[in-house]
Amino acid sequence: MEVEDDDNTAAPSAWPSSSRRRHLLQFLLHASMRLDLRPIVKYAALTFFAGRFLPALPRKMGFCGARSGRIVRSWLLEPLRDSNLELFALVAVWIASKIHDQKPMSVKSLKALGDRIIADQHFMCRDFASAELVFLEVVEHNIGFSSICFIYLEELLMHFRFFGFLTTFL
Repeated sequence: MEVEDDDNTAAPSAWPSSSRRRHLLQFLLHASMRLDLRPIVKYAALTFFAGRFLPALPRKMGFCGARSGRIVRSWLLEPLRDSNLELFALVAVWIASKIHDQKPMSVKSLKALGDRIIADQHFMCRDFASAELVFLEVVEHNIGFSSICFIYLEELLMHFRFFGFLTTFL
């Protein structure tokens, strides 16, 4: 991955169209169903991919000209293929799992799923790590999730209620 301060403009035709975006979101939801993820992980992955990555992508690829700032250069973004965008959708799931699961999913399980559902290309485990770095660079490492502390507090409260319920029988 290479990051440059550049003001070259590329053709905006590489930006995902609405049908392509719909396909990518369906792919993400299908992958999350196949992985049997908790709802918060699905929501976070969808937010990271559709809410942060896809909107930031044209800016980081240089489509916005001089206002774009730092341009990210990577073989995963040039040329922009559906299979590469599907890899980024799986990376969004992986990042969400790292944030919200006590035991995050392994890259091997994501690779196995990717081999089954990404039609055009088979990615290696190191490609997932490279894609994660590119993903984080495109979103400028902004993967915070505002309600994360409330989720953990809610889970902690449920555990306390359960233990309180058990102590009534002692």
